[in-house]
Amino acid sequence: MADQVVLPEGQDSFKLNEVCKLANVQPYMLRFWGTEFEQLEAAKSGTGQRLYSRDQVELILEIRRLLFDEGLTIAGARKRIGAHHAVVRPASAAAPEGVAEATHEAPAPVAPVAEPEPEPELPRISRRAAVVDRPAAADLQPLLATLKDVRAEVARIVAELKRP
Repeated sequence: MADQVVLPEGQDSFKLNEVCKLANVQPYMLRFWGTEFEQLEAAKSGTGQRLYSRDQVELILEIRRLLFDEGLTIAGARKRIGAHHAVVRPASAAAPEGVAEATHEAPAPVAPVAEPEPEPELPRISRRAAVVDRPAAADLQPLLATLKDVRAEVARIVAELKRP
């Protein structure tokens, strides 16, 4: 994604399909990224459609760049953006059920949490570089014969099950 994407001026929230077009990704990818990056937790409209804030769309574009252009894994992208981005919550997201907007109680003390060890980054493998050794046709003959026998046995069982 060498071209810089310019977000429409004056638009603060974006629907799932709008973000997909801007980032040039499929909706299932965006929904998956939402499970992998807590910063991308989308608000829902009254009709249940995902809405992303402007900051979240910028983060999505950054994640796409890291994954597609730099070839990082999800873990690598998460580690890279984790240091640069705080959790971004959409302004229109409602408070969870049973939680008041403003509480007058002091926050409960939070025990320090040990930092998880960073996941090791997997080596990048180019699809062009992945070469599979193809076995010789003679090596495949015993396997093909076994598969043929299995297919015949499965057909026999299916025919037997169909009988009244």
